[in-house]
Amino acid sequence: MAQGLAERGIETHVVTNGNCVESEYRIEDTSPKPHPNLHIHFIDPDLPWHIPYSDLYVPRLLDKALQVTRENQVALIDTGYLIPYGIVGYLLSEMTGIPYVLRHGGSDLEKFFRQGVFSDLLKKVIQSAAAIITDRHNKEVFQSLNSRLYIVPRYIPDERYFRPSISPHDTPTFAYIGKINYHWRHKSLHRIAEIFDGLKRDYRLIFVGQGKGFEDFSEFVSGYGLRGFEFRQFVHPANMPGLLNEIDFLICFTKDNPIKDFMNIFSEALWSGVRVLTDDTMDLDTYTEHIELADQAQIVNLPIDDVGATQSKIIDMIRDWDGPSRYNNKLKYDFNRYLDANLEIYHRI
Repeated sequence: MAQGLAERGIETHVVTNGNCVESEYRIEDTSPKPHPNLHIHFIDPDLPWHIPYSDLYVPRLLDKALQVTRENQVALIDTGYLIPYGIVGYLLSEMTGIPYVLRHGGSDLEKFFRQGVFSDLLKKVIQSAAAIITDRHNKEVFQSLNSRLYIVPRYIPDERYFRPSISPHDTPTFAYIGKINYHWRHKSLHRIAEIFDGLKRDYRLIFVGQGKGFEDFSEFVSGYGLRGFEFRQFVHPANMPGLLNEIDFLICFTKDNPIKDFMNIFSEALWSGVRVLTDDTMDLDTYTEHIELADQAQIVNLPIDDVGATQSKIIDMIRDWDGPSRYNNKLKYDFNRYLDANLEIYHRI
């Protein structure tokens, strides 16, 4: 989105702590050169030792953002995720008088706001926002706290990059792409190992993931009879289209996840024409309301509680695979329209 705004001629500054997050989650992949109107500002990585120790993300982000607003003519603050970025946006707005927009994810609502964690603080952050940008699935969370509510799709991939394209390969390729946390079973990674255990067909299985549960999962999966599997680290978001071009089947199981959250990768796969393997707990309307699928077979609901039945379906997919191919879907809502919707909110503010 920041890239899209910059291309529209809007000077856009991104303040991020992406250089200082835990090493297990940091993206080391090379980032492309940004648009001339897009400026990336990282927080200071050097922090004096102090007791009790804390990463101090709020003051570090706030200090960098204050510097950016002092040195540039910033008209609006846009934040992503309630903690810490929404809090920083609120404080920055209080200090500078610049209005702020509040956005959210799914886990921040479930883990913090709905559980009453930081309740008074988050209510103040929500109430003071010049606009709340949410989707139709979560609007009721904010209606009683802020009337300046706007319904916009959570995320629309840029179809110039996420489009049907193929990197030639000779073996059907499956991939899981996402975090590997302590609770990696919530990502159904154990089910993937069980399903692919002992399959005699030729295939590649790629786990693109990092996290504090990686070593535990790596030891777990090595005990299974998986053939042709590999681990890869996270790629920069700009390199995600290239990664999707390499795979035929994206695995997105949600049955074991207590938080039924929106997944960007699911949309990116649909836009790229990649086949997606999921389960019956996935709310597919969330992803298909903005795209018209050329073939409903692009999304496969697997009976993952029945390992044998799922294995049979996977074997059929491998057997029927006759080379990489892509679905050519029709967009109901494209990236330009997504930008227009956000810019309309900006202009109202």
